[in-house]
Amino acid sequence: MDNRPVHGKIEASKASNIIMNTFGGPHGLAARLKTNVETGINFNDQERVDRVDTFGPNSFPPPKIKTLWELIMENFDDQINRILLAAALVSIVIGLIQHGWPKGMLEGTSIMIALCIIIIVSSGNNYASERRLANLVAMADR
Repeated sequence: MDNRPVHGKIEASKASNIIMNTFGGPHGLAARLKTNVETGINFNDQERVDRVDTFGPNSFPPPKIKTLWELIMENFDDQINRILLAAALVSIVIGLIQHGWPKGMLEGTSIMIALCIIIIVSSGNNYASERRLANLVAMADR
């Protein structure tokens, strides 16, 4: 019994119609792809070079690894971090007006230090993940 959602059946039906009508069925598609439905692709060096020239490489482009700066700036996409930054700046301004230097800096600086800790930890974790991803991609390319 097929448990796929109805829209999956519609998509499969469209794909089947395209293969049947546009390419002349599975054998027509195989002929256009220069392969055999029974034996697959014959691999020799020239065939491989020809296929790469015709169809392109059979691989995904490597993912873009983000720099540490991009990861730091990504933290400010988070609404909470922007609110904390604004709160720190407002607190510093109000504190300086009410209490002067240096006592007026206390609360705003505390918020700023907390925000820096959040950003450093988050960016550090994300940077380590990006490095692991880069290593996995490099291993897959070997």
